[in-house]
Amino acid sequence: MTRPLRVDVEGGVYHVISRGTERAPIFRTDEDRNHFMDRLAEAQQRFRLCVYAYVLMDNHFHLVVCTPEANLSRAIQWLKVSYSMWFNAKYRRVGPLFQGRFKSVLVDADASWLLELSYYVHLNPVRVKKLGLDTAGRAAERLGAEVPSPEMAAERLAVLRAYRWSSYPYYAGYRRSVPEWLAINAVLSRVESQAEYRRQMEYRITNGVDPAFLRQLTNSLVLGGAEFLERIKGLCSADRETSGKRLLRHRITWNDAVCAVEKIRGMQWQEFSRKRGDWGRAAACYIARKHAGMTLRELGEAAGGMDYGAVSMMLKRFEKRLEKDVEARGFLEEAEKVLSVKT
Repeated sequence: MTRPLRVDVEGGVYHVISRGTERAPIFRTDEDRNHFMDRLAEAQQRFRLCVYAYVLMDNHFHLVVCTPEANLSRAIQWLKVSYSMWFNAKYRRVGPLFQGRFKSVLVDADASWLLELSYYVHLNPVRVKKLGLDTAGRAAERLGAEVPSPEMAAERLAVLRAYRWSSYPYYAGYRRSVPEWLAINAVLSRVESQAEYRRQMEYRITNGVDPAFLRQLTNSLVLGGAEFLERIKGLCSADRETSGKRLLRHRITWNDAVCAVEKIRGMQWQEFSRKRGDWGRAAACYIARKHAGMTLRELGEAAGGMDYGAVSMMLKRFEKRLEKDVEARGFLEEAEKVLSVKT
């Protein structure tokens, strides 16, 4: 069977969806969902993704992500495999958890498509038969054959507000502490306020999403206007996996991270990397982990032969230090200036 074309563009924005095998649940408990969220946060750092939006349903998930390094396939494959191994071990099952390859649609982020996509993704918890927003229910409402009662509209809104496993509460302002790995401003900057975003969502709860938008989202590899489609065609070749030209700056290296720490400390790596109680080595590993996408094993080797488990513990201790230590946070801010990256 021919593999579907994957258009990998550096700086591209994608809608990603992946379902469980035979539409079976991929999340059985809140612990499962929390673990998936942890893996998603890890993928964001490891592959330098920008995660704009997400929703976890029982048997599938939706993501809206940007790929500065044209590595969507690698990132989502790692996310699915990592979670599947944990899930299978927990429930003592074997075989694929997810149904084949994930589906992705490249989105024109310069127009209104991205904003509309975020509404679609966030509406998933209420797009069910019970609430009259399944396929048949939406079609009936669009034809005027059925109008949602005030009680039904209120129930839809209550479900949407209470749903925990979505980025919508952060967009709507119901949750104030936005995770570091979730970049909501890329979308929210397109509306006047969070109140306006809520209003638009409430409108769609009653009126649904534009059917033309749904058709293009469902049936296309690319979501955007004619000019955007032509531009993407110019990036495509005969290869089944298609990569675009680099749009953003290059990724930093381990040496870049070490040089930044050395410059700020005014010391050479050899002077502090083995010094007991000194967190210079931890800072270099933290920076390289976040901005170079290095694995724990790669960090251990680069840092002088550390076991990956020891690296993991070192990073966790440093993250706790960042929460309380003003000096450590200031150190990272200075590293940001040296490396021209956002820490």
